[in-house]
Amino acid sequence: MKKKLFTVTFLALTLFLQTGALATVTDVPDYRYVPPVSVSYSSEWQSDVGNRPDTGCESVFVADPDSGKVFYEKNAHTKMYPASTTKMLTALVVIENCSLSETAKVSRSAVDLVPSGYTTGGLCAGEVFDIKTLLYALLIPSANDAAYVLAEHVSGSVDAFAELCNKRAKELGCENLHFVNPNGIHSENHYCTAYDLYLIAKECLKYDIFREIVKTKRFSLPATDIYPENDRTFSNTNALLLSGTYYYEYCTGIKTGRTNPAGECLVASAAHNGVNLISVVLGGQSENSKGLNDRFYDTKRLFEFVYNTYSHKTFARSGDSFLTLDIENASSDSPYTKLVIGTDISAFVPDSLSGDEIPFSISLKKDISAPIFKGQILGEITFYADGYVIKTDLLSDRFIEAVNREYRYLLWNTAFLNR
Repeated sequence: MKKKLFTVTFLALTLFLQTGALATVTDVPDYRYVPPVSVSYSSEWQSDVGNRPDTGCESVFVADPDSGKVFYEKNAHTKMYPASTTKMLTALVVIENCSLSETAKVSRSAVDLVPSGYTTGGLCAGEVFDIKTLLYALLIPSANDAAYVLAEHVSGSVDAFAELCNKRAKELGCENLHFVNPNGIHSENHYCTAYDLYLIAKECLKYDIFREIVKTKRFSLPATDIYPENDRTFSNTNALLLSGTYYYEYCTGIKTGRTNPAGECLVASAAHNGVNLISVVLGGQSENSKGLNDRFYDTKRLFEFVYNTYSHKTFARSGDSFLTLDIENASSDSPYTKLVIGTDISAFVPDSLSGDEIPFSISLKKDISAPIFKGQILGEITFYADGYVIKTDLLSDRFIEAVNREYRYLLWNTAFLNR
């Protein structure tokens, strides 16, 4: 390495002494740099979109879990009863603390704890199931007995499991949640907000097994020695997944809930055109003025509103110039450079929003002076696109020679050796 350094330096110095200039300095390669793009969300920069649907549900929250962009919000931080949407958190804690192949035995208490009128999977005391099967029973037919089996398996008791769930929810940022059971059976001390359930659903969807289960339309419990029949077959309680009035082709899950105090509840997910959505609706009517169930009717309309009102738009392309900058110490024949971006910039924004309406700000590096290489980072540009805060580097679009020859030589030599 030392020999290579000496040889290259000697040859370059010889060229400089013989010609009085570095004839090849402008041939220094570009950085070949593809700048990263940072995307975050701030409601401060989000425009007000008209034609938002009215909802019958009392509490609503719809957002993109990948960027955090909020599309609809109504009483999202008001404490509500979650009913069986509780089971998302139960599933999360179980997935994070158990192997899917572990087995759990159905206790007598797990069967007897379910009050009359609440849904069960028809589990029998003494039956043994693996955790994966119990998760299917928990999330598809919303089996309350399966929730108790899982809670006892993980923590030894329902109370201890509830404490574990509350701790995990706090870690996720749930500020107004307090659960006392694993299934949402009504209690005045069992509550949360629509936003809390959004945070839980967002975390749940990171797990393949959870995503697999919540989009499954039908499920059968296997026969056992204690219950040898094969008649425990259930349909998913989420009507958005099933053919009929509420079917929505882009729905991918997640969980229903209903008690008289909680009303009709649904946490749902959808994916279309590269954009994922999570919707939470709580406190709906089982039959609204149209004769329809609020939770499914509202959710389907909310998904349609977002996907029909917003689309991906590219509002800046690689090579676009945003500022012309005079460069200190530049030779007289090239004293300036244009600052360009090195990648396309796009966002999921309202169809009514044009690229000209998207503001941006520029931050330059300190002490910018020649020589400057083509593709060198000279600053950063931030776009404010309907709630998205998108940052990327600003690059020089050309090579700028320096007036000082010796300085030019030293920088060229450094660049050459570090190609």
